[in-house]
Amino acid sequence: MEVFFRNMKMSDLDQVCAIEQAVFSDPWSREGFKESLGNGQAILLTAVSEAQKVAGYCCLYCVLDEGEIVNVAVSESFRKQGIGERLVRHLMQAGAQRGAKNFYLEVRAGNEPAQRLYEKLGFKTVGIRKNFYEKPVENALVMMCALPDITG
Repeated sequence: MEVFFRNMKMSDLDQVCAIEQAVFSDPWSREGFKESLGNGQAILLTAVSEAQKVAGYCCLYCVLDEGEIVNVAVSESFRKQGIGERLVRHLMQAGAQRGAKNFYLEVRAGNEPAQRLYEKLGFKTVGIRKNFYEKPVENALVMMCALPDITG
């Protein structure tokens, strides 16, 4: 199934929040997404099918020359199609256009599929945040990618 990538819209929030609830044990609220959509430092992207179904989304905050990826999710029915990788690539390109040169994120220590995706995109583990996640409590790996690493 073909998807296209665009900036998230308020009209996407019902679908985005449904994916968020299904994917994360401690999901963002609808209000959190609304606030991010209104934040000039945030970039929120969606992957949308031809039938206008949100397949996935991601969020980046840009401050000076750094970008922090804070949320990446793909709907269960759209997984294993490379959508997550393409979403993150588009997000990093959008961040680079705003001046970001280094990208950071946290990922659950036990989320090996996400870690493999980020490593494929050039991210390296640079630290650990002890007990960062709740529900369940788990360490986070801090990963970083410098701009020259995303040209692939």
